[in-house]
Amino acid sequence: IDDAMIRAALGGIHDPCSIAAGRPTNLFDMGMVLGWTLADGHVELRLAVTFAGCTMAPHFTEPARTALLALPGIRSAEVVV
Repeated sequence: IDDAMIRAALGGIHDPCSIAAGRPTNLFDMGMVLGWTLADGHVELRLAVTFAGCTMAPHFTEPARTALLALPGIRSAEVVV
């Protein structure tokens, strides 16, 4: 697994508020992806929300975790906001 595979997996996840506004924007384009670490089949994804009071985080953190777990060689995934 490499960074390009992780990017591709996360690139299809869109911020729910952008979808509601009729302008679906993925997490990268929203500037929400701070980075990730990958070691021994575990990936930790660090995300930032665009508004401190965001209540929509579970609507993109769980899809991100699911997308990461679907990658070959990933045994565990954690998403930290």
